[in-house]
Amino acid sequence: MKARDRAAALALALAFAPAAYANAGGQSQQPDPPRRPQGPAAGPVIKLPPGAGATEARAQTPGAKEEAAPAPPLPQKWEYCFISGFRYHQKERGFSLSSSTQRPAAYVRYLPEGSEEIEGASEEEALGNALVKLGEDGWELTAIQTNLHLEDGDGKATSVHFFKRPKRQE
Repeated sequence: MKARDRAAALALALAFAPAAYANAGGQSQQPDPPRRPQGPAAGPVIKLPPGAGATEARAQTPGAKEEAAPAPPLPQKWEYCFISGFRYHQKERGFSLSSSTQRPAAYVRYLPEGSEEIEGASEEEALGNALVKLGEDGWELTAIQTNLHLEDGDGKATSVHFFKRPKRQE
């Protein structure tokens, strides 16, 4: 075959190629190259610091949606306590047995059981000492109930301070 005939044959083949491809159902003889994953499963693994919602570091796979979803976290459990008033204790002053004074102590009640008395030089100091100790132990003030006693005619008020903190893991 001459070069001119070869060029004519090649041009004719290229002219009829689209028609032949359409008649074959649009399928190519060569398989499609593998596709790269797309979407959230295609990204890198992101590790969160502890306590920032990270549960377990693992890569997502294309079949990750078919896996069972992790169980929802258990609801937060709390423990409670309250400061319900003051108790007074006799304290000796100096070396003399005849003179004594009363020192107030804030009464802290832990639920469901247990109690503690935290002393101070005055009711305000005892309450302040109790608030500081409970704060250092992780307790959070949640409510204050104030009662005004008018039956005595003196209008004395008493308060109950309520606290909570996350229950410790067992």
